[in-house]
Amino acid sequence: MDGPTRRGIAKTAAWLVGIITFGGLLFLALSDSMAGEEVGHHPLDPLDAQEYSTVVSAIDDSGLATRPLYPLVTLQEPPKEQVRAWNEGDPVPRVAFAIVRDGPDTFEATVDTVDGTVLSWEQIDNVQPGLLLTEEFALVQSIVVANREWQAAVALRGVSDVTDVVCVPNPVGYFGIEEDAGRRLVKAICYAPSGSSNYWGRPIEGLIAVVDLDERDLIRIIDTGPLPVPAGPVDLDEPATGDPRQAPNAISIVQPDGPSFELSGREVHWQKWNFHYRLDPRLGPVVSLVSYDDGGQRRSVMYQGSLSEVFIPYMDPDVGWGFRTYLDAGETGVGRLAVPLQPDFDCPNNAVFLDAVFAADTGEPVNHPRAACIFERFSGDIAWRHYESVGGRTDVRPRTDLVVRSISAIGNYDYIFDWVFRQDGTVRVDVGATGIPQVKAVDEDASGSHSAYGHLVAEHTVAVNHDHFFVFRLDVDVDGSKNSFVSDELVTETIDSADGRKSVWVVESTTVANERDARMSIDSASPAQWRFINPDVEGAWGNPVGYELKPGANAVSLLSRDDFPQQRAGFTDHHLWVTPYDPDEIYAAGRYPNQSAGGEGLPSWTAENRSILDADLVAWYTLGFHHAPRAEDWPVTPTIWLDFELRPFDFFDRNPALDIPAGR
Repeated sequence: MDGPTRRGIAKTAAWLVGIITFGGLLFLALSDSMAGEEVGHHPLDPLDAQEYSTVVSAIDDSGLATRPLYPLVTLQEPPKEQVRAWNEGDPVPRVAFAIVRDGPDTFEATVDTVDGTVLSWEQIDNVQPGLLLTEEFALVQSIVVANREWQAAVALRGVSDVTDVVCVPNPVGYFGIEEDAGRRLVKAICYAPSGSSNYWGRPIEGLIAVVDLDERDLIRIIDTGPLPVPAGPVDLDEPATGDPRQAPNAISIVQPDGPSFELSGREVHWQKWNFHYRLDPRLGPVVSLVSYDDGGQRRSVMYQGSLSEVFIPYMDPDVGWGFRTYLDAGETGVGRLAVPLQPDFDCPNNAVFLDAVFAADTGEPVNHPRAACIFERFSGDIAWRHYESVGGRTDVRPRTDLVVRSISAIGNYDYIFDWVFRQDGTVRVDVGATGIPQVKAVDEDASGSHSAYGHLVAEHTVAVNHDHFFVFRLDVDVDGSKNSFVSDELVTETIDSADGRKSVWVVESTTVANERDARMSIDSASPAQWRFINPDVEGAWGNPVGYELKPGANAVSLLSRDDFPQQRAGFTDHHLWVTPYDPDEIYAAGRYPNQSAGGEGLPSWTAENRSILDADLVAWYTLGFHHAPRAEDWPVTPTIWLDFELRPFDFFDRNPALDIPAGR
C-alpha cells in the first residue's frame, strides 16, 4: 500500500484515538554541526507543522524506507551550551528525531528540518516502539470483530451484535514467554457499550484476543468462560446522573486589564519568573530555562523539567488482568494524548490557551487545539502573615500563583499536569488523577471472591486495585550547572539538660558523592531533606545557595523486585535518583519500554556509579499512590491530587515574597 493511501486510511480511522485517549549506522550528512539553521525559532520550541511535513518528505525522498510509520517524531534539542548562548534573533539548528517503523523493522532517524536533509539513519534491533494510535488501533478493531471464534465467544456472553463493540489494544508487557519473543503483540480487551457512552463500564470479561501487529493476525484467544456484561447505569451526562444540585453562587475570576504574564513565542515572563514551555508528544509538558529575577539578576533554577514515565500496574493475577502493567509515556505517549481543554471548566475564564502540533502515525502534522492553558490563580491563599499582639498589628500578603496546565486522557484515566510558579521562588508540580477505573465483570455470587484484588462498586462490577506512579526528570541548574546533592538527615540526639529535656533532633548533612549513594526513599522513621546546592556560590550568610526537593504524600511499589513488571519500572525502586547530565538519558524506563525485559533506564545508568560531585545534575523523582477503589470512585473518580515542590533553600538572602504589595 502506498504512502498517500495509507495516510487516507489513517485519517478515516482517527476516531479510534478517542478509544484509548490511553543494523549499522548510516550517516547521510557530514555532521550535526552542519545542520541547517533557522531564524525565528527558540532553540527549544516544539516542531511546527512545516517541520513535521519536512521530516516525512525527507525520509520519503531518501528511499530508506518503503512504507514508513512514525511512533515518535520530536525535537532533538541542541546542546545546552548552544541554547544558553542563544539570543533572540540568532539562527538556531532545527533537528527532528524520529522513530520509524518500516514493516517489522525499527529505525532511528535525525532530520534537518530547514534543508530537509536526513542526517542519520540507524536500524535498532530487538525493540518495540510505542503503539501507533490510529494505524494499529484500527487494525486491531477490524481483525478482532471479524474473527469467527471471537464472535462465537462474545455470543455466549449475550453479545450478538458486534457493530458497536469497542476493542482496545493493550500493551502486553513482558513475562519471559518464549513464543512471544520478537513479535509485536497487543492484547485486545473489548467492550459492549449497548448504547452507553461509557463503554469502560461494559467489559466483555474473560475474553482476550492476542493480535500480532506485524503479521496482522489474531494469533490466539484466551477464554476463561462467559460472564454477563454489566448492565447497570454508567453514563456521566446530566440526564443519566439525575437532577443536578443547586449550583453555588457565582464566583467570578476577572482580570479587566488582561493577564499580567507575558508570552513571547513559547517564553513566559511573570512576576520574577522566566521560563520556556512546550508540549512533547511523549513526555507532555516540558518547562525549560527556569529562572528567577533577584534584584535585577536573572538566576537559574532549573534547565529543564518534565514527566519521564508513568507506571500503572493492576493487582489482579487473573490471566486477563495480570499483564496490565502499563508504562503509558513510552507505550502510548502522554503529550499526543493531550485533550482540548474546556474553557471555564478545565481552566478558568482568565486563562490563555495554547495549541500544539504533533505527528500522526503517517508523520503528517495534526493540530491539537487548546492543548494547554496558562492562568493566574488567586483563591484567598496567603503568601505570608503575622499578627502582633502587642499593638494589634497585622501584616498579611495575598498569594497569586501562575499555573501552566495540560490534561492527557490515557485510556480510562485522565491525568492533569500542573506546573505552578509561586511568588516566593517555589516551583510546585501537581498531578491529578481522575477518569474511570478499569472494572471487571463478575458473577454476583462470586463477587466476594474478588475482594482481595478489587472492590464491588456496582452490580456485577469490581473495580480492580492498582497503582499510579509518575517519575519526573528535573535537570536542576542552581545558579549554574555545577551542582552537588546534599542529604540532610534529621537525627535524634539524646541530651541531659538541667531543665529535664531528654532529646532534640539535629541535622547531619552529607554531600553525596556518587549515584548509588544518591538512591533515596522517603522514610518517616528516618526523615531527611534533599537539597541541590551550588558549592561555588555563597549566600549572604555563608551557606551555599540551593534548592530543596520537598516531597508530598507518596507511596512505594509493593511488587517484588524479581517481578517482571517491577523490573520494567525499576525507577519505582526508589523515590529519588540523582545522575550526572547525559543528553541521551531522558526516559526513566528506557527509550523502548514496550515489551521490554526491564532493567533499562535509571537502574542501568546508575549501575555505573558515576560521580555527582560538582556536576551538571539531574534529579529523578517518583510520586504515586495505591488506588484501592471505593464505591465513590464509580462511575468516575473524584480527582486525586499528588504533588512535590522545588523550594529555595539559602538561595535568597531573605523571604523573596516580602515585596508582594499589600493591596490587590
